Amino acid sequence: MGAEYRLLGQLAVLRDGEPARVPSEKAMELLTLLLLEAGEPVSHHRVSSFLWPREEQRQANIRQCVRKLRLALPDLVSTEPRRHCRILAERGSVDLLRFRDRCAEARAAVVPEIRRDRWRAALDEWGGGDPLGGLRSGPFDEVRQLILAELHDAFHGCVRAELDCADPAAALARLRVGAERWQDSTELLSLRIEALRALGRDHEVEPLLVAWSAKFGTAADYLLLAPPAARAGGAGRAADPVVRPRQLPAVSKDLIGRQAEVDRLAESLRGHGPAAGRITVVTGPAGVGKTSTAVTAAKRVEEDAFPDGTLYIDLRGFSPGQPVDVAAALVRFLNDLQAPCDTPTSEGMGTAYRSALAERRVLVVLDNARDEAQVRPLLPGPGRSAALVTSRQRLDGLVVKESAEQVHLGTLGRVDALELLVALTEPARIDRATPVVEDLLDCCAGLPMALRIVAAQVTRRSPAMLADTVRTLRDGRTRLGAMDLRRDGLSVPSLLEGSYRLLNRPARRLLWQLAVHPGPTISWEAIKAMGRNAEGPGGISDAVDELVGMNLVDDTEDGRYVLHDLIRLYGTGLAEQQDPAERLDTLTGAMNFLLHNAHACDRQLDPDRRLPIAADPDVWTPSPTGPVEAMAWFDTEYPTLTGMFELARRLGQDRYVWHLALAVLTYQWRSNRYLDAAEHLGAALEAAERVAAPTDVALVRRLLAGTHRNLGRPEEAVRHLRQAVRTSEQAGDLTGFAYGCHSLGVLLNESGDADQALVQLRGALRAFGELDDDLGRGTVLDALAHAHHLRGDRAEALEHGRRSVDMLTGTEDRNGLAHAWFTLGRIEAAADRHEAAVDAYRQAAGTYREIGYSSRTARVLVRLADSLERLGDADGQREALAEARTVLTGLGEPDLDAAVRRQRELT
Repeated sequence: MGAEYRLLGQLAVLRDGEPARVPSEKAMELLTLLLLEAGEPVSHHRVSSFLWPREEQRQANIRQCVRKLRLALPDLVSTEPRRHCRILAERGSVDLLRFRDRCAEARAAVVPEIRRDRWRAALDEWGGGDPLGGLRSGPFDEVRQLILAELHDAFHGCVRAELDCADPAAALARLRVGAERWQDSTELLSLRIEALRALGRDHEVEPLLVAWSAKFGTAADYLLLAPPAARAGGAGRAADPVVRPRQLPAVSKDLIGRQAEVDRLAESLRGHGPAAGRITVVTGPAGVGKTSTAVTAAKRVEEDAFPDGTLYIDLRGFSPGQPVDVAAALVRFLNDLQAPCDTPTSEGMGTAYRSALAERRVLVVLDNARDEAQVRPLLPGPGRSAALVTSRQRLDGLVVKESAEQVHLGTLGRVDALELLVALTEPARIDRATPVVEDLLDCCAGLPMALRIVAAQVTRRSPAMLADTVRTLRDGRTRLGAMDLRRDGLSVPSLLEGSYRLLNRPARRLLWQLAVHPGPTISWEAIKAMGRNAEGPGGISDAVDELVGMNLVDDTEDGRYVLHDLIRLYGTGLAEQQDPAERLDTLTGAMNFLLHNAHACDRQLDPDRRLPIAADPDVWTPSPTGPVEAMAWFDTEYPTLTGMFELARRLGQDRYVWHLALAVLTYQWRSNRYLDAAEHLGAALEAAERVAAPTDVALVRRLLAGTHRNLGRPEEAVRHLRQAVRTSEQAGDLTGFAYGCHSLGVLLNESGDADQALVQLRGALRAFGELDDDLGRGTVLDALAHAHHLRGDRAEALEHGRRSVDMLTGTEDRNGLAHAWFTLGRIEAAADRHEAAVDAYRQAAGTYREIGYSSRTARVLVRLADSLERLGDADGQREALAEARTVLTGLGEPDLDAAVRRQRELT
């Protein structure tokens, strides 16, 4: 067999098939160097540089090494003249040289099958290990890398030949081996993609590219670019000079409630919109129907406005897994347009893409975009092409930089939601569901995706299951779970999860905090109070911006923020996963904020009202300029305050229960919400009896009595007042005793027990005198005037009434002063002194109007109209009655005539 030399793996010398020993490491290095030169002479200088790279050349070292090698391999090493060495081995005995010869034959072969066989023969010389194995690191490293490059090229050539021979299975099997050796080789990656496609396994291409890019940190999507021959339509075929793709997906024809938005989008795409560019963005929360709306608008205009084609891609910005890489999208669009790309980099592909669109009228639909960075490279450049983008994010960057027009989609109104539900449900099933349709609409809250899922459930399930379906949807704890068909992405929870997982930590925290806040809307100040521990340099404002930008929170025109019902349920589920202590801290912080804000506004409505609510310097409170602004604040926040009150009751937060009830009471009285006041104060009394002092319990009873009095429940009012007076007296609370006696006297007076009324009122007057409380004395004098008036003692009534007005004038108790004028007006009217009565009534009405006490304003205006009628002032009477009716309308009175009669009867 002779000698054989192996360089393509572990170095080895074989004699007659048996390993031959080389006496030393230096001798093996010399043998390797001589074999690499394929029998050509090698200078002693080169030998020295490889074997002794850091030493001066010494002939003795070389001679000694040659001598050792000759002893092991006689007659193979020749010393040439002029200090050269060479080996006398035959070329066919060296595996590396055989490999190179087979490679040369493969490159020269014309027939694909012969070329394939030569490449395979070349690679058969290689066992798969590292070339020059066993040599130390150093000068041979560069040689080793060059041999590996030759092996890579041979590997590539062999796979290419196997593909040319229509044997993709063999090519793919070989590529798996190559992928282990040359993991970062884009050449082999390209061939692997081609093999997968040839085998019909296109679905494996995208995951392969994603994994490769993730591993090596660089995109390889350009490998998907069609070769020039494919763009030309194949060998021997001329390409269509203009490709006209029409790629819009099919969408449901029952697009309901979006006609205005579709019209606006169509106009914008035609270039008739208010924005300067040809870029339109459709934004809105998950499941609101952005894709259907955008595609419907695109279908309307694509044939006439964009004759050169429509490109469409789902960028998967919020879908599970990774979003579509920009480079991959560019490759696909370039291939679809059959556009050449001479520079296969991201920048080069972007340039080629814009160039391809420059002379065409193409509509590019970019669906489900994550952000501006994903969209911007895919936008057409200047020209007649246009882009339509959909995203859950508000892509404000495109508005600012590209002059895009942004169209926001909200949820459907009640009528449109009903129409969609009916259109999606089989007629027989919707007829059966008629009794619960309103419940279904409430549960879906106008979200088209929710309506579609519920319609599918009603249609596909047995009618016997309808009641259970509705019960599941009604329950907030199970509603979201019921809106999941568990197939084809039809899941409201999954849609919301896709948005939530992209939020940063502060925004995620704020989302669940907003969800547990009980109000239908929330102010910016309340958000700041809830997010007082927000992280990051931007703090709470950045978190709010992110939630609004993701369309998880809406900002209203009046500067407040609101969560969609289903998003609130999702956030509530997140809150239940938080630490209970943190959740309670968030809720008590919100309660504290609302309590102190309500108290600040209550002081504007009744400045002299004394409530046991200590100021908190750490809580921001509004600074209304007067009662009108304070009433406006309550008008806005009342739904939130009632929700917070109920939440405090459920959580057993007794202090907030009775404090909130007191802080909102003046507003409830002045806005005619006495039933709410009675319910709240009833709960407040129970809470106060558990945690408050006796003086505070007596206060709650007095206020509860006043509420029952206004509701026409005198017995309940008297019972609470007697208990309040008794409690104050037992506690030694002279102030509480005085207020209790005053209120009890007023009530007894109204009940017809004038004698007992005078006893209580005189006791209150003495107590306020001991307290040196002029405000209290003035209020009691007003009540005494009314009591004497009812007894027919006009002189006493006038005296007490005028003293009350004088004493209350100049104080901050505008409500008490208004009532004193009202009492004086009634006294004068009863004596037929209607001119004096009109003056007093006008003073009372003006003061009540100033402090926003609408129900009392209406009562005084009715009495004013009666006195004007007695004076023969018909115009004045009509004007006063008209204003009274307007005020009563604002208070929600359905029967104005009956309401006017009732005002006359009230004392």
